[in-house]
Amino acid sequence: MKTITSLILLAILFGSCQNEDIVPTQEGTTAVVNAEDSKVTNSTAKTVSGNVPSHDPSTIVKSGVNYYVFTTGDNIPVTYSTNLTSWACGTSVFSSTPSWITGYVPGFVKTFWAPDVAWFNNRWNMYYSCSTFGSATSAIGLVTTPAISQSAGTTWTDRGVVVSSSSASDVNAIDPSILVDGSNVYMAYGSWHAGIGVIQINPSTGKTTGSKTIVAGGNSASWEAPCLIKEGSYYYLFVNRGTCCNGVNSTYYIVVGRSTSPFGPFVDKNGVSLKSGGGTTVLASQGNYIGPGHLSRITGTQKGAVHYYDGADSGNPKLEIVYFTWSSGWPTLSY
Repeated sequence: MKTITSLILLAILFGSCQNEDIVPTQEGTTAVVNAEDSKVTNSTAKTVSGNVPSHDPSTIVKSGVNYYVFTTGDNIPVTYSTNLTSWACGTSVFSSTPSWITGYVPGFVKTFWAPDVAWFNNRWNMYYSCSTFGSATSAIGLVTTPAISQSAGTTWTDRGVVVSSSSASDVNAIDPSILVDGSNVYMAYGSWHAGIGVIQINPSTGKTTGSKTIVAGGNSASWEAPCLIKEGSYYYLFVNRGTCCNGVNSTYYIVVGRSTSPFGPFVDKNGVSLKSGGGTTVLASQGNYIGPGHLSRITGTQKGAVHYYDGADSGNPKLEIVYFTWSSGWPTLSY
């Protein structure tokens, strides 16, 4: 659950991307994976190096020649790259806070959380989180654009609220993850409180249709930052356990379950439901890669992204590319 500690940490970090270019240089190597427990056990290099501030990275998307990733921070920061290795700061999504937000989240300021972005209905659809630390009073909003272009600038149209929450008995309306599955679109979301929910999205409006289904967590347990993907005939739900936002003391790790339906039930490799404490660990702390979290997959690839807290840099959160590998219908993750 987000805390005041994270407010201080993020305020320091995410102002930096507005004023400097980031030019990391080093390609990475593949980590060694222990197939028995699905935990990454060793890593010799990163796929992204240098000062790349990032927390809660969105799905990385490609528009024109550039890849783009959007993150938690003031006005939704963006970085872009032509090769997934060397990244530079771009222009933030918002120049001012949409007026509807304070009606759902009193006291909200310009620090948006955990955006995600997907292409459907001939436009880019970005879902973003509005909340205050430690609160279940939250909302997920939507902005859209026909094209993302750093050189020409991008005009985002705000579409208002998608889901909201006002009680710890509800799914906390933050941390959206969008899955486009043919003509269907789904959103997983949630953080602690009532657990992780999945709801269908109307592709024409980008808003919800039907009711949500709780698929993981509950009882205020440490479940947040879901990532819903499809591989073959299964839907996979990756979720963070532990706590974020405490630098080198962060305890985030990523677990997974699978289902034949986007609405679950999701079970781990041992058949235990994610609603009953199940979840097969696929990425955990190792060396200076502390508290990896907020997984996404680049559409059409076996690459994705996480943030981690860099033990070699005072626990500052950084972007990292990860690789999905599959065996007997189950994934592992490596840097």
